[in-house]
Parts: sequence; C-alpha cells; structure tokens
Amino acid sequence: MTLTDVRANDDDLVAAHYEPLVRQARRNYRTGEGFRAACAEDVDPIFLHRFLIEFCSLGVQMTEPVDGWIRRAGERCTELGLGELGAALVRHADHEAGHHEMMIADTRTLVDGWNADGHPTLDADQLIARPATPGVQAYIDLHEATIASDTPWGQLGIEYEIELLSVTAGPVLMANVAKVCGPERLASLSFLEDHIEIDAGHTVFNRRQLEALLGDHLHMADALGSAGTAALASHSAFIDDCAAGARR
Repeated sequence: MTLTDVRANDDDLVAAHYEPLVRQARRNYRTGEGFRAACAEDVDPIFLHRFLIEFCSLGVQMTEPVDGWIRRAGERCTELGLGELGAALVRHADHEAGHHEMMIADTRTLVDGWNADGHPTLDADQLIARPATPGVQAYIDLHEATIASDTPWGQLGIEYEIELLSVTAGPVLMANVAKVCGPERLASLSFLEDHIEIDAGHTVFNRRQLEALLGDHLHMADALGSAGTAALASHSAFIDDCAAGARR
C-alpha cells in the first residue's frame, strides 16, 4: 500500500491540512541510517538477522503498553468533550491488546536460529529485559506526554503514522529479509507479517477519524501534525538503535 492508496482525493482535509505537517518526517524516516542499512540490497545477512533480533526484543517495550496508551488517550479526549473520538480510540485499543506476545515469540525464534548458526550465544530473556534504548524511551515518553497534555487527540496522529509505517515501510523490510536471508526467515516475523495486513484496515480507520476531527476542529491540525512528526522521529531513532545494536 502506498500513501495514495489511503487518500480519498487531493483536496480532503487530511491531505490539505495534516499531511504537509508530516511530509518531511516521512521522508526523514525512509532516509534514516538504520532503515537504509536494514533495507540495503547488499546488506550482510548476519547483520540483518541481528537487526531483526534487536527490533523484536526491544520492540516488546513499545508494543506491550499500546492498548493502555490508546485507551487512556481516548478517555482523556472524552473528558475534554471529544466523546466520539474518545469512544473510537477506546474501541481501537481492544484491537491492540497482547500484540507484544508476537514480539516475544519472534525474539525467541530469531535467537534460537542465531544460536544454532554458531554465532556468539544470545539469551532471548535477557535481551527482552534490557533497559530502554534512547529511541525506545523517546517513543514511550511521547505517548505519556501526549496523554497528559491538553491535546490528547495527538494520539490519533501517532497511531496514523505508526500504523501507516506497517503498510508502507514494513513490506520493504520484509522483501529485503526474504531476498537476503531467505523466505524461510519470514516465519520468524509474525508481528511484522500480521501488522502489514491488519494495519491496512487500521490506517483507513485512522484516516477517517482524522478527517472527521479536522472537519469539526480544523485548528487541531497542528497538534496532530506535531504528534505524528514526533512519532516518526522516535520510531526512526528506535530503528537506528536496532542497527547500532546489530553492529556490536
């Protein structure tokens, strides 16, 4: 799916008032050092395998709280008089519960394969239990700050950009994994595979919510754009952390 696939037309409110605010951040993500390294045609398969271990093990900390973040943001929106958006976010939260379990399972499978290949032994539980890296912490802090702020509807911008990554950047990474490491490696990436599929629907949902919100409150575009930009920046920093960890 491309960005144009989720656009109704070029003069809708999201295209006119939101997307210009995140356009540069989207470009920055795709040209970020970590993403480019993982998606390079000549990437070392050992590096890519280790990158995926970092992605899944560190990603547990970023996926386990997601349903709580969305629910709390929805409750805050309702408190501020945005009942329709609040209810929609609370409903959406239920779809995100337990997804970190896929990250845990993928970490274990990837680590088992790594160890079986004779590389220096890794321990999946130790990797999952590590302290947050700077990128992971920035991602966590962004959600908490957005929920506590006077603009909790910024959570919608975060969700839109992160779930859009699943259907735009996700297939690029998966295609490179299949090419470099072999298609059998994709069986170790249940989280990515699952979210490429389900987040297509979530992205359409998020865009509709953005359109409705901007239709009633056009002044909210700046806060939505700021949150979406920050989400992309922190996630890009996380990807950079994964690449750095893979080189150690």
